Amino acid sequence: MGRGRPMMDFAIPVRQSNRHFTVSEKNAILDEHEKCLEMGSKAALARAIGIRAALIRQWARARESGELPAVADAIKEDQRLSAGDKRQLQRVLKENEILKAKLARSEAAVDILGKASALLDAMAKSAAATEPELDAPEPGRPEWLTPKPGKPSH
Repeated sequence: MGRGRPMMDFAIPVRQSNRHFTVSEKNAILDEHEKCLEMGSKAALARAIGIRAALIRQWARARESGELPAVADAIKEDQRLSAGDKRQLQRVLKENEILKAKLARSEAAVDILGKASALLDAMAKSAAATEPELDAPEPGRPEWLTPKPGKPSH
């Protein structure tokens, strides 16, 4: 530490092979790479592992685009599904999301209808309590229907 630079503190993932990194090793390296905040610490991590910093950036782009699975088990599970099963799984997952959205809308509508019903009941009770009583009309013909004297009825 003769140059006055701070000591880089990161965990170097254990490597199984000298030639290739497994998916879990790549993800472990990417996780450590994301933790590097100090100036030059990302390059120092790459040097400590023995790879180019550009390779780590390439892995990061692959992980962001979905080409590099975030978990190693995803590859094993993915290999067990045929292409038709993968398409069906995607279709079913999409349908599930659509149905969840419909259910949420339906539950909201039921909630609104319940509140509207309670409001109408309260308004009806309030109106019944304050409504004046009207006298019943007298039986017979209304005055406006009775012919006036002196005018012939048709």
